[in-house]
Amino acid sequence: MNAAHLMANRWSRRLAAAVPLLALCLLPQGLACAAPPAAGAEADAALIEACLGDPSMRGRDPHECGDRVLQACGATGSGGGAASAVLSCEKRREEAWNVIARQTYHALESRLDDAGRHLLRASQAQFELDLRDLCALARVLVASDAELAAASCASDLVASRALSLRRLAKPDAAAH
Repeated sequence: MNAAHLMANRWSRRLAAAVPLLALCLLPQGLACAAPPAAGAEADAALIEACLGDPSMRGRDPHECGDRVLQACGATGSGGGAASAVLSCEKRREEAWNVIARQTYHALESRLDDAGRHLLRASQAQFELDLRDLCALARVLVASDAELAAASCASDLVASRALSLRRLAKPDAAAH
């Protein structure tokens, strides 16, 4: 083996190791450039936040607060038929939780040092992969209404992510 071949082999291994790190470094720019939330998503997020702060929610599952968006959506009669209305409401609930997750993510990110931001970004990248894979599985397993199964899966996972980030950002909110 000559020196040139050895050097080329050495650089290709370094490049292979650097590509995933570079992708992680670019991830936050993608989050910052994410599409703006749907028109009512911020109002729905405020509805969820109000529910999370409600003393009557103490000791209850905070995921229930997303159900208020479903109730509000059902009351307005969003969508055309019953199936499309349920799907539309489920997506609306996911968008509301996404607003909370995104706001909390950025609040956390601003308080962290470089190492902490790296960990937060890596966890976000892993969450995105888990969301994609698990909801694709839900789509396959529930053949009767694959679209609704995937939307419900995404809504539930985003809610869990938002609540986890919220607990990290506001340790006193964990009691609610």
